Amino acid sequence: MKLLGMRLCEHDSNISYFDGESVEYFKLERHNRKKHSAYENYEAWVDEIYKIWRIKPRDIDEIGIVFDPWHYRLNYLDDDFFPSKKFDYLPYHNMTRVNHHYAHALSSWPVVQECKNHFVFDAYGDWNIAWSFFQEDKLVDVGYFDKENSLGNLMNGAAEQLGVVAANDVDRAGKLMGLQSYGKFDREFYKKLKLFNIKTIAGAFDMNLWVQHCKDETIAYHTKLNWIRTVHEFVGNCLIKHFKNYIKTDDHVTFSGGCAQNVVWNTQIKRVFKNLHVFPHCNDEGLSLGVLEFLRKKHQLPKFKVQNFPYWQIQRSR
Repeated sequence: MKLLGMRLCEHDSNISYFDGESVEYFKLERHNRKKHSAYENYEAWVDEIYKIWRIKPRDIDEIGIVFDPWHYRLNYLDDDFFPSKKFDYLPYHNMTRVNHHYAHALSSWPVVQECKNHFVFDAYGDWNIAWSFFQEDKLVDVGYFDKENSLGNLMNGAAEQLGVVAANDVDRAGKLMGLQSYGKFDREFYKKLKLFNIKTIAGAFDMNLWVQHCKDETIAYHTKLNWIRTVHEFVGNCLIKHFKNYIKTDDHVTFSGGCAQNVVWNTQIKRVFKNLHVFPHCNDEGLSLGVLEFLRKKHQLPKFKVQNFPYWQIQRSR
């Protein structure tokens, strides 16, 4: 059986192909040398897979896709689905759309073969979805962007307030992770943050709270690094409390999505959850691998071979 997994989106487009024997992986940015590249035309993959593997859609038994319809000005108002639904935007009969966060969770397979618990946090997955928790392939809980905001979006907003500049918006949060270390931890302000949790985390990022704490706008402005340093540590501990709501500290658990690239938070979490697994492709560049795993499970195929991982990147001629 031949399977194709894809991430077509506003950034980090990638494609994975299972030819019945092994898995190969292609990421657009590795070819054009433009970081976070995405296909502007959502039908571009048809020509792409022919250039890389000399295959056409009719040669594939099933095609799975994680898709950002808003990026292509298509309807996104029915995006709250799990685990999959028919992909209706192209005329191919064998296309399935997979839940974005579920694909993140499933993409752990090259590193973690057996794990029942998966937390996913990013700016948003499918439209309006901020975080998800999966257990034994079931969606247990989910957070919504319009109700709770999201860690990825809040970190990006905080980075903007501090004047962080990045060539691509998705890199701002990562730069902020490094920048916050130059601030000083404010213990008294930290105590005020304790009234928030993951579901009300937007309040912790409210700069007005810091201004009230400093009792002077000028002082607050000039001590923004102390603000983000304290908020950043609070969020790490907040994630620990959130994890504890669903799993035990000795359980195996994966953490994925863009927020899982925060090594400071990961270090905090790892001190409590010793069996935490954060894999190198935990961000959107691993989504096509998660889609392949979804299709493998759907068709009850043997587990994919993992030899030579992570050296699966394939190049195509220019």
